[in-house]
Amino acid sequence: MDKTALTQLSDFAAVREVVDAVAALLAPQTIYLYNQKLNNRGEFTSFKLCVVGGFADKIKAERTLYWEVDSEIPFDVVLYTPQEWKELSASPAAFACHIKETGMRVYG
Repeated sequence: MDKTALTQLSDFAAVREVVDAVAALLAPQTIYLYNQKLNNRGEFTSFKLCVVGGFADKIKAERTLYWEVDSEIPFDVVLYTPQEWKELSASPAAFACHIKETGMRVYG
């Protein structure tokens, strides 16, 4: 795991725990943190991850993540295969491109 990127998230232990769990379950190529929500007191309330990997069945992989990964802070994931990521992250109109440009690479 690329701990260098995660040191920037030292205050977000829950994110690190989820990233570690996702990496252990799916062995993805890359994980991006692309959205973080804070309440009006500055408390971290939720986050979103983009996971790029060679999933045989994306629906099953996503279901496995939600069943197996427990977090004190709610999270969402979006999954892309490497081919989808290559194509869509190169297209300025695609959400994957937005994630690549604005998200923080936290694994891989």
